Amino acid sequence: MHFSKTTEYAIRVLSYLHRFDETSHSVNVLHRELHLPYKYLTHLVTRLVKEGLISASRGRDGGVRLAKSADDIRLCDILEAIGEPLDSNRCILGFDACDASNPCALHGQWSKPKELIETMLSSTTLASLSKEKSTKF
Repeated sequence: MHFSKTTEYAIRVLSYLHRFDETSHSVNVLHRELHLPYKYLTHLVTRLVKEGLISASRGRDGGVRLAKSADDIRLCDILEAIGEPLDSNRCILGFDACDASNPCALHGQWSKPKELIETMLSSTTLASLSKEKSTKF
């Protein structure tokens, strides 16, 4: 499993805001520090503000910052905020109809890894990501 670019960028932005939580940061600073495409970043920041993960303020000392504690932001919240929620009913092979009564070839084997991924996404917080020594953001 890998995250989309939007998810990757959202995690990088939120991690940066958590790491430098004392101040608000402009989109220009985020663009410069994180090397993200400016236009893409502005759309992403707008979406994260709308979804309540970050807050924005205008003016000389304005910018964006986390809207809630990093301990309260889980990876699944980030996925949901950017429109990529966990889809536990999605078939690993891409079939429309795949369930216990109509399983695909990997249905039984995929159940356990899917549960582990869902647990990881639901239990991993933004704060815990920052505690990892090898974290790259």
